[in-house]
Amino acid sequence: MLPLSILITMVMLFSRDCITVMALKLCPKCGRIPVPYPLSTGPDCGDPWYKVRCIVGTLWLDAYNGSSYKITSVNPMTKTLIIRPPGLAKNTCMAADFGTQGIQLDEKLPFNITSANTVMIMNCSATVLQEYVALNCSSTSVCHDYIRGNPEAKANCGALPICCWYVTGGTMHTYRIRVRPERCSAYQSFVNLDMNLPVSKWPVPGLEIEWLSPREPECKLPDDCNDLVNSMCLPDLVNAGQRRCLCKRGFQWNSIQDVKCAQGRRCKNEKKKSIVGGKCQPL
Repeated sequence: MLPLSILITMVMLFSRDCITVMALKLCPKCGRIPVPYPLSTGPDCGDPWYKVRCIVGTLWLDAYNGSSYKITSVNPMTKTLIIRPPGLAKNTCMAADFGTQGIQLDEKLPFNITSANTVMIMNCSATVLQEYVALNCSSTSVCHDYIRGNPEAKANCGALPICCWYVTGGTMHTYRIRVRPERCSAYQSFVNLDMNLPVSKWPVPGLEIEWLSPREPECKLPDDCNDLVNSMCLPDLVNAGQRRCLCKRGFQWNSIQDVKCAQGRRCKNEKKKSIVGGKCQPL
């Protein structure tokens, strides 16, 4: 039997490993797509609040309602990713994700739909004309051009009279592209669409989503901040009881490029302020 002193030492070492927080570790690529910080494909990299999944070289974003969408590109500079809408269910003018009422993001997570998307909604009821006057549902709208110019949409939705289009943005479309029987049953989305182009020249379908700028990594021990140079494990000034790797005085948290504490302007009245989240905050 091991001496008590050795057992105590082993327990202390084991306990320290268990509570150590991985302050900053980038996730590896998923196939050909980079996974920049803060996106996280596992518990040991990125920020778990920004969870995505890497399955056999394909990156996926999970929605609130149990559906998942393939991520086709990621841009860390604009903090955006593009997902591929699932299109139409086979031989019907209904979205393939109709069962989960379309794309619905969890409002508690740091993702939202940008204003760069143009959405075609098809197989709509007359109720839409009465309740959503902001939609363009005219007989000459670009939605009809899309149906006529896209073979799949034409075959499945061409005989249905009401289709509309809109550009995302505002509170109604911040977290969802919704389909349901009493409104519209199908949709398609395009990022940065130039509607002057013929449908045959439109980009592949996509929906642009952005993520909120992350806070500095959480920490418990000073060593947790070793990977974030020029930072210290200090009490979080926003959330009591938490500690984060806060940048030292004279440095600012940069979560977009290189993910580091970058040298920046020093706070005025430094004795009274500290830098949190890249901004000067009162102590």
